[in-house]
Amino acid sequence: SVGNRGASIPPHQPSQIHHNCRPFDGQSHNQHPTDEEQILVGMGGEAEIWKKFLQRNLLARTPAVKFEDLVKVMSSRYPLPGPSIADVFLEPRSAPSPIIDPLLPLYVERLLNLDLIDVPDILRVLLRNSHLHDSTGQARDGGNGFENSLEFEDAILSRAARFLASTQRPKNIPETWATLSTVSRWMSAVVTADVRDDMMDRINGGAGATGVQPDAMALREAIGNLVLAVSGNPKVLGVLGRSGHKDIRENFARSLSMFVPFLSQTSLQLAARLETFRKEYFSVFDGSQSKAIGDGGDNVIGVDVSSLELHDPMADISTMAIDLVIASFDILSNAMFRNENPQTILLLRSFLINKLPLLLTTLSTSMFPPLTPELCITQALNHIDPQAFPTFSSMFESEASVFQLNDVRQEFLFACCLHELIPEDSIERLLGEVPMQTLPPGGRYINEQLVAQCATDPERVEGLLAEIEGMDGNAGAVVIHNLCTTKETMLLKTIAGFLARKPSSLDVMLLFSRPASILQPICHLLDTWRYDEDQDEYQPVYEEFGYILLLVLAIVHRYKLTATDIGLQNEDSFVTNLLRRGSVSQKLEDLTTDQNKQLGDWIRGIFDVDGGFNNEIMASCPPQDFYLLVPTLFSQSVGACNANIMDIETLKNGLEYLRETFLITSLVGAITWLTNHLWESRGDVNVLMQILQSLIKPKSISGEAEMMHDTILSIIAKPLEHVLRELRRSAPSRQDIDPLLHALQPHLSFKRTAGSHHTELESWTSTHGGGMLASLRNTFQSLVLWSTTPDINMTPASYTHRQVLVAIKMLGARSVLRTIIDEVKLQNQIQNGSGDLSFDIATAIICAPGATDGLLPADGSILGTYSLQNLSGRLNLREALRLELEEASKIYSSDPVKAETIVRLHRRVEAQLDMGHVSNMIPDLNVTAHDTDGVGDIDLTVGGGSLEDVLGAGHDVLGGGDLLGVSDDGGMDLS
Repeated sequence: SVGNRGASIPPHQPSQIHHNCRPFDGQSHNQHPTDEEQILVGMGGEAEIWKKFLQRNLLARTPAVKFEDLVKVMSSRYPLPGPSIADVFLEPRSAPSPIIDPLLPLYVERLLNLDLIDVPDILRVLLRNSHLHDSTGQARDGGNGFENSLEFEDAILSRAARFLASTQRPKNIPETWATLSTVSRWMSAVVTADVRDDMMDRINGGAGATGVQPDAMALREAIGNLVLAVSGNPKVLGVLGRSGHKDIRENFARSLSMFVPFLSQTSLQLAARLETFRKEYFSVFDGSQSKAIGDGGDNVIGVDVSSLELHDPMADISTMAIDLVIASFDILSNAMFRNENPQTILLLRSFLINKLPLLLTTLSTSMFPPLTPELCITQALNHIDPQAFPTFSSMFESEASVFQLNDVRQEFLFACCLHELIPEDSIERLLGEVPMQTLPPGGRYINEQLVAQCATDPERVEGLLAEIEGMDGNAGAVVIHNLCTTKETMLLKTIAGFLARKPSSLDVMLLFSRPASILQPICHLLDTWRYDEDQDEYQPVYEEFGYILLLVLAIVHRYKLTATDIGLQNEDSFVTNLLRRGSVSQKLEDLTTDQNKQLGDWIRGIFDVDGGFNNEIMASCPPQDFYLLVPTLFSQSVGACNANIMDIETLKNGLEYLRETFLITSLVGAITWLTNHLWESRGDVNVLMQILQSLIKPKSISGEAEMMHDTILSIIAKPLEHVLRELRRSAPSRQDIDPLLHALQPHLSFKRTAGSHHTELESWTSTHGGGMLASLRNTFQSLVLWSTTPDINMTPASYTHRQVLVAIKMLGARSVLRTIIDEVKLQNQIQNGSGDLSFDIATAIICAPGATDGLLPADGSILGTYSLQNLSGRLNLREALRLELEEASKIYSSDPVKAETIVRLHRRVEAQLDMGHVSNMIPDLNVTAHDTDGVGDIDLTVGGGSLEDVLGAGHDVLGGGDLLGVSDDGGMDLS
């Protein structure tokens, strides 16, 4: 969104919109010009022409892409200097308003991209029209007396900072010096304005400034981020070592020395980073003139500036790498401490050993000596608790609960060596003893080589699948090449059967590939599956189809995915229809003629002992049609039994066909229909229970079908168990319920969603002093305590993000957020050194992806700026924080500390979610774009790495366990 300080534009209140961005005047949009000629013609006089051009584009709501084309034509016909163009776009013409037009900042970005204006042009005009202008000591030249709103200034300054941080600007040396000059003026103006306001307050009888207004605080931090972008820009740092322009350097040093202490009042972390830069490039400034800056030679401050490292970006990279390693170890040890399910431990361990080295490899591309991956890994391992991750020699002295983690450090180091992050001879030094393992004999897997091997030897794929859960840094490196396009359905059947039976392998795969990249091509294959013209046997076709469909259903149900999640856009596709109504029966009168005939054929083939099942039934009914008919088939069968048209034994005997491998996948839809019908039924349930007994606990079943049957039970177990427990409450005398519950028990931990186990929920809601919210406060306080005592070996905070997600579902996001804000406020008031940490912890909790959040390209492109988006419609913590920000000004008079806490927290969250700077610091990402039409290769590259991986992509299946609050032990889903 553009102008994150402002609210969205309410169309029913056009009079409130700042005239900078007047997008709507109450007239119909049909009357506005929309094409190039209408917007460009009929104008006269240079600056006025540009003003009319801007006004017409805003009224027409011209998209930024179209605006760029129009402004190219405009600049060629009516050329205007950059400062004059900036005047047109940034000059206010009405009183300031917090509501800004989101198009205007986008237009300014396009002007920068086209070099029609530069950053100094923006900063000069913006300051001239700011309430800070009087603090610059210069008369306002021109203008109409109006000022820009703080929200508008914040939005434009933030964009200027991003251009500087990305090194897109400045483009030449004159622009660089001009940037330094204008940034200096902004720093001086905001400090001078604050001092002036404080003095005026005292003169008028007040006590001086007692706090900072939220909007002014936001502007301070916006200017701080602008200065930070300047401090990390290599072009700016380069000119600091040049001769000439001594006055600009002195002014910048003087302004920075005043601004840093001023900024520390509202943003300690940002001020600390700028102070580090100031000390590195300028000596202490005495307030009258710069002692740091001498004669303007290359040796500016007694240090050769050209030889200095770019401190901030490098520090960011190293901090990111070190924190990532420490956090990965902490999460794994915390999972062990919480006695998480073994599948969660396996997933977190695989993330640490197989995924983390890939992320470090990507980060290492931006590291330059003396900073190296080995240095970061060494520093991180120094912070790992040796009691939680013992060496082999000390494991016998450790508690049994950590026995599983004794070789994790060793496996991690060998994986790092495999990816050339550290040399092999460093492993013994880092481990502290002689290692007990060696590098994989085959070395590191190379994707291209695996593709070639799988193309010539399909059995190689099966071998790779078996290696998925290995802990050597390769993670199986699964590559399935061209199987959908070339219709290699037999091999796909084998792969689908393996993965459907091993859900833990699915978890590991999804550390590296998004569900859509796996399922979209498979679903396209199922949607377009057709019989061959020379087909004579249809049972093998049904079997292959069933195996592949079972894999899709297993993934969808394990992670609670929707058709949108897996990339299905065609509303009429088979898989979309099956996911949405695959357990819903239809009335006979609603069936088409073909469907009626197909249903009749299946009923006669399955239940008619004289007719019998034959090849013609499948020949006349493609598998897609059969799976959509299954609920209706069961509805008719149960109705026939209840009406005594068919006896129950005939029905159960007929269902034996559905336990064969070529039809068994249909039991997913069948048992789901029976579960729903059992819940809805208020009459005799005897028939339903006997059918369920036959399907859940079959007397006989083949070995291959039994493995598929286990997967099917895992898919349907949780909802069926819930219904059976309710039935037992209403009919405690029934003796046929407990055997079914017992049969379902081993399959209840299949789903991996953000739901919480009932034992967790009971412990949280029964917390003394406030139930769930009191439990949340206790967790927050324990995280702060654990973070403030890193050198003391203490039990880690018992944190799981499931607690936050369940609290949001039960109590709402605003209630949870206000609890977090109160805790942050408290930690800052007690002044024990934990205030800044409390902001970090709160920011991490708020920014953590929820169960229904996805990482989507904010600009609609494949490789654009990514942002977390809430896909559920339910308010999440980030959206709740924006609402709290809007009310901060209202509570400032009664609770200024809380208002400042809200504003500071919002700024940190916005900075955390702004992922553009991460991609700028991590260049040359090797991103494989998958086909989006579902026709191309299936490329499941476990061992790859993508943009969303580097950015910490958020989906429930990515990271697993407590990384993103995933429950795998009979989770209670409150959605």
